[in-house]
Amino acid sequence: MRLEKHMPLRAALLATSLGCATLFAPGAQAAGTQAQTQYQQDVARCHNTPGIDVQACLKEAGAAAQAARQDALTQPSAQAEALNRSKRCDSLPADQRQECMKLMDDANVRMQGSVQSGGVLRETTITIPAPAAGS
Repeated sequence: MRLEKHMPLRAALLATSLGCATLFAPGAQAAGTQAQTQYQQDVARCHNTPGIDVQACLKEAGAAAQAARQDALTQPSAQAEALNRSKRCDSLPADQRQECMKLMDDANVRMQGSVQSGGVLRETTITIPAPAAGS
């Protein structure tokens, strides 16, 4: 008898949870479709970009698609990006570190490429005075 009393409650809970799932399914489907579209674009880029490791590119595209499906992709904060730029220069000798930081932060630096195409090339002109005549 006790089991019969709980069956309607279980059925109601199951129906409610299924109803909620159908309410949220269109959003999940849209995110899944967007992730699939981005994955297809990434795979095409892997096959059409000369000079890159296609297998590594495909692996990264798959990892990005999985993270997107799990809603785990995030954008770094401006502070995190600044720290990343600074860390890129940390391993250089002291006399080159300042020039590296100029490349990372100066608004007059010419940039080409993109992360999606395999890398960013930064270019600037740094004037170095000639050594004194007696040196």
